[in-house]
Amino acid sequence: MWTRVAMMATLGLVAPMANAAIRVDGQMDEPEWQQARRFGDFVSTTPFDLSPVPAEAGIEAFLLSTPEGLAVALRAKHPADVQRITSRVQRDFNEQIDRSNFMIDFDADGKSAYDFTVSAGNDISDEVISRENQFSKDWDADWQHAVVNSEEGYTWEWLIPWSITSMKPPVNGKRTIAVYFDRVVAATGRRYAYPAATYTRPRFVSEFAKIEIDAYESSLLAITPYGVALADLKRSDQEFKAGADLFWKPNSNHQFALTLNPDFGQVESDDLVVNFDAIETFFTDKRPFFTDNQTAFDSGYPGGNLFYTRRVGGPADDGSGAADINAAIKANGNIGGLGYAFFGATEDGTAGRDFLFGRVSGRTEQVEWDVTQIAVDRPFLDRQADVTAVHGRFRPSETWTLDTAIHHSDIDEGGVVTSGTGGGIIADWDMPGPFRQQYFFIRTDGDVDLNDLGYQDRNNNRYLEWETGYRQDQLPADSLFASHAWELELVDNRNLDGEQVWGTATLQRYSEMRDGGNMFFFVRYRDEIYDDLSSRGNGSFIVQSGMHLFAEANLARRDGGKLSWYFNTELIGSRIGNGYDRLFGIEPRIHFSDQLDWSIGTYWFAQSAWLIWQGDANFGQFDSERVDLVSNLNWFIDDRQELRVKLQAIGIDAEADQAWTIGNGGHLVPATLAVEDFRLQNLGFQIRYRYKLGNLSDIFAVYSRGGAALDERPTDDVFDTLGSAFDLRDDDQFLVKFAYRFEL
Repeated sequence: MWTRVAMMATLGLVAPMANAAIRVDGQMDEPEWQQARRFGDFVSTTPFDLSPVPAEAGIEAFLLSTPEGLAVALRAKHPADVQRITSRVQRDFNEQIDRSNFMIDFDADGKSAYDFTVSAGNDISDEVISRENQFSKDWDADWQHAVVNSEEGYTWEWLIPWSITSMKPPVNGKRTIAVYFDRVVAATGRRYAYPAATYTRPRFVSEFAKIEIDAYESSLLAITPYGVALADLKRSDQEFKAGADLFWKPNSNHQFALTLNPDFGQVESDDLVVNFDAIETFFTDKRPFFTDNQTAFDSGYPGGNLFYTRRVGGPADDGSGAADINAAIKANGNIGGLGYAFFGATEDGTAGRDFLFGRVSGRTEQVEWDVTQIAVDRPFLDRQADVTAVHGRFRPSETWTLDTAIHHSDIDEGGVVTSGTGGGIIADWDMPGPFRQQYFFIRTDGDVDLNDLGYQDRNNNRYLEWETGYRQDQLPADSLFASHAWELELVDNRNLDGEQVWGTATLQRYSEMRDGGNMFFFVRYRDEIYDDLSSRGNGSFIVQSGMHLFAEANLARRDGGKLSWYFNTELIGSRIGNGYDRLFGIEPRIHFSDQLDWSIGTYWFAQSAWLIWQGDANFGQFDSERVDLVSNLNWFIDDRQELRVKLQAIGIDAEADQAWTIGNGGHLVPATLAVEDFRLQNLGFQIRYRYKLGNLSDIFAVYSRGGAALDERPTDDVFDTLGSAFDLRDDDQFLVKFAYRFEL
């Protein structure tokens, strides 16, 4: 039996030092573990009722500072009458399975932290936490992990190398860190944590337990060469490419990364998107060079994101497809009391762009700040962009946090210079008890432009928002739900001409169920507004008021069953006319075993008044139906091999109803423009085999096929349109990629 030791981690207590290497095997049988610092007093944080862990689910965590890295372990009993969920999952999973999290702020300053999750099946997820409680999965690091599933419960182990990120220099051979541990019981939805902190509150990272440990200096030089062979099966063509990534961390204060002739192709494809709107779709990034040690470049500030990594190597300025990158470099670290971050990249060809990003940052007990300078040269467009930004985060009290930013852009395009300024403030009030509030004020003028390297959905606006949240964690024992999180949100967004471009009142609730599932819904009233973007600079038009209802549910497997389910439904008042847009989706997942699962989903979406821009101030109104078919098969053959099959097909039938143009006062009036019916098909299909050679070392074999078609052939059945998507073959290719990491 395990001894439950209740010991509170407090600043100034020292975690003992280990003198021998720890084998990360989940056994915890090395004598060095007897020297480890122990953590007890786990309490329930989901729901956040702070009830102690029952004896039959006892938890104890261990932490040991070693020359190789930070060794961590967590032992957790599993009640005999509670189902174990041990299914295998992809890296950076979202599935509800038994798991344990270890999170650490290496500098104990609340600025950023790292989450290392290990499932009961020994699969992992790693995330960067910024701005207290904002998690990003766009980071894949090199660390060791193991889990043992025993009759009594689970034992998890981690070894986090000192080279995993830059950190402040130690003081007198000691380092102060802040740590957090939790264990999730999937079948009940319970999360037990130490300390008693939760990411659902505005302050999370700063609530971690601070401890002092022995400090070790670590250096690392790693080279990852790669080779790619691509066979274009449609065009009977072949392509070969090779390059390398280099990572150097000379000490704990500095780290550098360089990539030469990088392979930024995706072995994991993006989801298909159909977007006729004026605002581009935001995509996350899984390219290793951009995801590794990206915390110092975090730029999601009020008023826009300064560094949208998909810009680099994105669509070329001459429209020839994705740009090739010759080289890219980034560096970050600390010098004295200041932090620094630098990024540079250059693309190939006459349409190639050059990107530079530099930042200096600092922190005191209540204030953290950074100054960023960005320069982008786009010779094909004869365009140079410079952006300067100042950001500050203030904690004037235990309950208030203020996040502020101001940015200025200078754009020189063809000798014409435009300058603009934007920024804002977000205030979080973590009120005593179950309530919290947030206040937003953001203002951007009509000329500020961050989109050469960043992402800005719009400018020329003044945005106001008020949110209040309320948590219910003390629900009756016989309730279907374990907790509710309610939120009321009021938004008023106006352009600088005074037109209201978005105005809503929203009530929403997120509920966690006692069987591990969850539900979410919102009810929204949309005020009459002006759409000033869709005409692409040709005027604003009035959009009528309406209601918007949405609900979704993730239903977990029950009592050892094989099926889990996802449902959603949506009802949106049309922008013009009296109709409603309607959506319904269902996606079951069959768990044949812990190693094999398959999901297949169908989503139907109907719009009675879909407005699509036709050029100038003209729009076409369409009565449309859309069907999406999505399917994923995951087979974890063994610890090194996995096979994934991914399918997404889209079919859209749109019948033209009316042409409109923008008239006096912003009212849409009938136009004589001819608008034709159309149908659209889109297909993405991928079979991906992976053989894991080691940490960050893999062989991939990937078959991909897909395409898109838009034509004016009407059909009587949207499912016929969906079926025709399977005939698409714009791309048909087979790829083999080899990458191996050498640590020198």
